[in-house]
Amino acid sequence: MLFPPVTVVAMVLSFVSATPVETRPAPRGGTDSSASAPSLKIAAGLWAPKKAAKPRPPRDDTEAREEELLKARPPAGGDGASRGRRRPIKMDDSAEEGDEEGAEEGDEEDEEDRPKVVKRRKRVVEEEEEEAEPIASQPAIIPRLISFGIGGAMMRRSFAYDAGNQQGDKGTRLGYALALESFPLVTQEAGWYRTLGIGIQYEKQYGDATYNEPMTGMFNGYNFSQSRLAFDARYAIPAGEWVIVMPAVGYGRVGADLERMTPTMPSMCGATSTEPCFADVVATYLSMDLHIRVAFTPTFAMSLAGGYLLGIAVGKGSDQITAEVPGGSMKGFHVDLGASALITDWLAVQATIPIRRYSIALDAPMGAAFMYRGATDMYYGLIAGVAVMTK
Repeated sequence: MLFPPVTVVAMVLSFVSATPVETRPAPRGGTDSSASAPSLKIAAGLWAPKKAAKPRPPRDDTEAREEELLKARPPAGGDGASRGRRRPIKMDDSAEEGDEEGAEEGDEEDEEDRPKVVKRRKRVVEEEEEEAEPIASQPAIIPRLISFGIGGAMMRRSFAYDAGNQQGDKGTRLGYALALESFPLVTQEAGWYRTLGIGIQYEKQYGDATYNEPMTGMFNGYNFSQSRLAFDARYAIPAGEWVIVMPAVGYGRVGADLERMTPTMPSMCGATSTEPCFADVVATYLSMDLHIRVAFTPTFAMSLAGGYLLGIAVGKGSDQITAEVPGGSMKGFHVDLGASALITDWLAVQATIPIRRYSIALDAPMGAAFMYRGATDMYYGLIAGVAVMTK
């Protein structure tokens, strides 16, 4: 025999097992070493080759496409340095927890940034609230924090009884006048109370009261003083930029004092007396006033003030007008015409023409023989000076 039986069987088995290996494509750039391995084993006299490793099934096209799509691609027209990394898609629980933690971190960062914006807005609002809204009035009439005036006063008094042949008083006296006006809340934030203020006035004039004897030409006189004190609460109402209307309610006191050495009853002061002889007057009252200020230019303004005076009491005493009666009452009015000119923001010159009239009624008993039952006390003159004020 040319080939022994054992050799023939081995060759058949080798051919059968080598067929699938030979049909497998050889790897690139390499040799098919698996095809020659069985031949060597057969040549060594083995009766059967070892079981070959199970070939790896070919890769599915769908998986290949998914991997290709998941691969990061550079943006069009960009180079390798500008390529961004694509975030991998995670489907497990850890990814969901990570996303939730990331979202929470993002929310926390947003919340950290958000209060800063809110705080900035709050600061802007607070700055706007702190800035006081300016009062729309000209500098000549605008309410000031403090305005203090001082000046000289020349006032003429005319005092007369309503009946009888009693001696009265007429004379011009010189003195001074002080005035204070303040709006303490004018620098506060906008509000109705900003123009709520107070006003105080005090005047006093000195002179004498004289009597000339017509027949002999003898001259007799006594010192005389007259005064006025008033204070009120006032509220300024701007009526546009050029006008301010200001109602006021207050309290006042007026006095006239003839400085005689010996007090004399009013009924003893007849017209035939050879010396000054008339009663002193002291009266208190409530005032209801209205002030109107008009600016003609930013630095020049005029004012008109007037009001009703309701008497509270008339003073009692041995030399008072009520010395011989149980009491008395008083009522009256006043009118003040003024002008003001600003020299600087804090200094102004002022002038006022005051007119004041007081009517006194006595509580004389019915049937009593009194020569008079009342009197009229009137003042008018000129007050001029300067005012120092805040800007």
